[in-house]
Amino acid sequence: MKQFERQNMEAEVERQNKAYEEQMIKTSMMKKMHQTDVLRQVGERDRTMRRELQEVMYEERAAKLAELEYQRRIQTEKDNKQQMLNTWKSTVNGH
Repeated sequence: MKQFERQNMEAEVERQNKAYEEQMIKTSMMKKMHQTDVLRQVGERDRTMRRELQEVMYEERAAKLAELEYQRRIQTEKDNKQQMLNTWKSTVNGH
């Protein structure tokens, strides 16, 4: 009888140890899955932030280039008008 009880106790201890190990493995895997999920979310957030920042930079650059082009056109118009005025003055003063 004692031998039977001892075998039962050893089997129960073995079963509990195995259950504990399985639970620890399961917990470890869940932590790793959670960590992987968090890292994926952080990576996605960083990519989104970089993409948005890049879009803002492109928009600012486009606005700056448009402003420079606008200023260049204004200067070109001023130069053309000044040249026409100078031409007109020289023809009027020449006669």
